[in-house]
Amino acid sequence: MMKFLAVLLLLAATGFAQKIDPIALADQSKDDPRILVMDYNQKDWSRANNKSVLWSWKPSDSGINDATGWMLPNDARLRNIDGKRYMVTASGYGLIAVVGYPDKQKKWSINIGKASNVHGIELLPDGNVAMAASTGGWVRVYTASQARDSAKYAQFDLKDAHNVLWDPSRQVLWSLGTDKLVQLKIGGTSSAPTLTLAKTITMPDTSGHDLEAKLGDPDTLWITTGSATWSFDKRTEKFMMLQKVSGYKSINNQVATGQRIQTRPHTSCTQNSWCTDIIEFFGPDDTRTREMAVYRARLWREDYQ
Repeated sequence: MMKFLAVLLLLAATGFAQKIDPIALADQSKDDPRILVMDYNQKDWSRANNKSVLWSWKPSDSGINDATGWMLPNDARLRNIDGKRYMVTASGYGLIAVVGYPDKQKKWSINIGKASNVHGIELLPDGNVAMAASTGGWVRVYTASQARDSAKYAQFDLKDAHNVLWDPSRQVLWSLGTDKLVQLKIGGTSSAPTLTLAKTITMPDTSGHDLEAKLGDPDTLWITTGSATWSFDKRTEKFMMLQKVSGYKSINNQVATGQRIQTRPHTSCTQNSWCTDIIEFFGPDDTRTREMAVYRARLWREDYQ
């Protein structure tokens, strides 16, 4: 027994007991916009190293013929619904889709147009899809569970809404706006959902951008704003500043190590003013680079929290 425990401790100490999850990138590169799932263990993420890409997706892979609506992919998440894994993804040009992972089979997709600029996306446990639109100034829940092209939705108005996140322990949908963090209750039924405000929390900064669970800690959220990154304690409703740095578009963390994964614009990416070709890691600090125009990076793990 003692020998068995010693082996487990040795494995943990050498890192073999830890699972390092892949990282998904919302790559807006004009020549080939797509979602890329990258192998963190590969140090070289350049296009020349095919081994660094574990999986990739663009609409035509699932028989969705909408290249125009896919020009600016903003977000993607992995979720598990009734034992099957799905990717939910959104483009600022209007295409929203749910496809099987890794089989790429279409479950649902619609194009809501680019005027609203969808910035954040979530797949709910009942198969419906929540999303946040910055220019539109709203949070919606679409009845994606009902049909492959269902366009019915419930709406809650939120100025400059940038992301949504389902919280299974509190049974609320978190959303982030200009200077407000809100909890929304989803009522009704899967075929006729409702959205009502449960709580509003004023943030210590403006220009809320990303909202993500601190995986491994169900009482904490990660948040990025115009000038800083933050952790938010759900119990005390207190914000703690992590970095006084502007412009971060995404923040999440590895469960095994606690390492944070973040993206912000870099001048080395010249396609637009908000893109990056550098993925940043903190604790331990590291980077990965690729010929790309990334908006957000997401830990590729199906857990809500």
